[in-house]
Amino acid sequence: MRIISVIESNTDSGILGVESFGIFEEQLSQDVVDQAEENFKSKAIENGANEDDIETDIENGFYARRDGYTVSLVWSSI
Repeated sequence: MRIISVIESNTDSGILGVESFGIFEEQLSQDVVDQAEENFKSKAIENGANEDDIETDIENGFYARRDGYTVSLVWSSI
């Protein structure tokens, strides 16, 4: 099974939250990826990301502010 996770962290306080989305069936994988990307997008915009640049942030799997806040898209397998 593959997993895509949205991880929020801050250099001062460490990990703030992890939300994981499991891909159980390959034919449904794009639906799961879309959910994870929407979650990433909402967290990034809520924390200052530019909406015009958000697609680039999604492609890079990473958004960061200067104060140490980050939100990332991370793939893993189990």
